[in-house]
Amino acid sequence: MTFSQRMKLVPVREAIQVDSLDIETRNALWNLISPLLTKAGEFSGSTLHLDIWVDLYHQTCDSVPKTQRDFEYGVSKNELFRRFFRKEVLEGKWSACLDLVEYIAQDENRKRWHDQCYDFYSRRFAIFVPGPKEFNRVFEKFMVGYRFVDGQITPITSDKEVASIEGAIKDSPLAVQESLSKALGFLSSRTKPDYAKAVQCAVSAVESQCCIVLGLEKVTLGDALKQLEKRGVRLHPALKEAFLKLYGFASNEAGIRHGTSKPSDVDQSLAKFMLVTCSAFVNYLIANRQCSKN
Repeated sequence: MTFSQRMKLVPVREAIQVDSLDIETRNALWNLISPLLTKAGEFSGSTLHLDIWVDLYHQTCDSVPKTQRDFEYGVSKNELFRRFFRKEVLEGKWSACLDLVEYIAQDENRKRWHDQCYDFYSRRFAIFVPGPKEFNRVFEKFMVGYRFVDGQITPITSDKEVASIEGAIKDSPLAVQESLSKALGFLSSRTKPDYAKAVQCAVSAVESQCCIVLGLEKVTLGDALKQLEKRGVRLHPALKEAFLKLYGFASNEAGIRHGTSKPSDVDQSLAKFMLVTCSAFVNYLIANRQCSKN
C-alpha cells in the first residue's frame, strides 16, 4: 500500500479539478441550470431549449432528443430537452458540461431569454438565468480550476502549477510529502476547508526539505534561507528575498503559524498560491541537491 493510499489522500488532479468534474460539482451546476430549464418551459415564447439544441449541439430545429424509453407518451418537447441537458451535465464529458454552462451564461443569450420570459402580470422577469457570478461561486467552492473571465471559462490553475504540486509530492522525502499532502487536503476539503492550515503545512514542507538539505533536525524557513547558500544551494537574491517575505507573512498573519485566536484573512486563492509556490521551491531544492551530487 502506497503512502497516498495509507493517508487516504486525494490525487492533485481530483482535488484541483482540471480535466474532470466530480459528481458533487456536476450536481451543483445542475441545481443552477435545472430551475431555468423548467421555468422556461412554462413560457410559450421561450426559445431557450431550442437555442441550446441548435446553436450548441448543432442539431436541426425540427428534431428533439430521443427518449431513453420506447413508447413513452405524454412527454413534452421541453421535458425531452431538459432530460437530454441533464444527462450532459451529470454524465457527459466534463468539457461538454462546461460548454453548456458557458453557453447559458453568455450575456446575449441571457438577455434574449429574459426578454422572452417577461411576466406582464407581475411586471417583472419571471425567470432567473444564472451567469458568470453564480457559476464562479460553484467553481470556487468545489476547487474547479476554471473561472469565468470576460464571459469565457478560463483556466486559472495551469498544468504547470498542478505538475509542480504533483512533482513535489511524488519526488520529495516522506516528511515533505506528508506536509504537502496535508496542505492539499486542507485546501480542497469540500466540507471544512482550512486555508490557514493549508499555508502552514505548505511552509512546513519547505522547512522539512531545508532540514534534509542542511542535515538538521529542525530549522525555521527564515534561518534555513540564510544557511542554504553556505551549503552550495544557489539562490538568486530576489528569490531569497521573496521567500523571506513569504515566511514573514506566514509567521505574522493571524492564525497561520502561531495558532492565535484572531480570524485569518487567508482565502482559497491565497492558500492555493502558497501551496503552488512552496511546492515549486521544494522541487527547486530537490533538483539543486541532485545537481550538486552529480
